[in-house]
Amino acid sequence: MHKKLEKIFNRAFGIDKINNSTSIDNVDGWDSMAHVALIMELQKEFRVSISPADAIELTSVEKIIQYLEENAVGDLKKKPRD
Repeated sequence: MHKKLEKIFNRAFGIDKINNSTSIDNVDGWDSMAHVALIMELQKEFRVSISPADAIELTSVEKIIQYLEENAVGDLKKKPRD
C-alpha cells in the first residue's frame, strides 16, 4: 500500500518519499483543490468510495492508511487477529 500511496503523492504533489507524518501541514501545494484530486485518486486506485465527511478528515498519510485499511476492498482489509 505504501508504494501505491507514494506514486499517488508523487503525481499529486511531486514528492518522492512519504511517511505517516506527511500531511496537509507540511506538503507544499496541498490545498483544497489538490485534496479533491488526491481523494479521487485514492478512490480510483484503492476501489473505495470516500464520503465528503470522511474526505475532510483524510489530511495525513497516517489517516489515509488507517481509513483504507478499514474501508478498502480486497487485500487491504485488516485480517482478523487470532
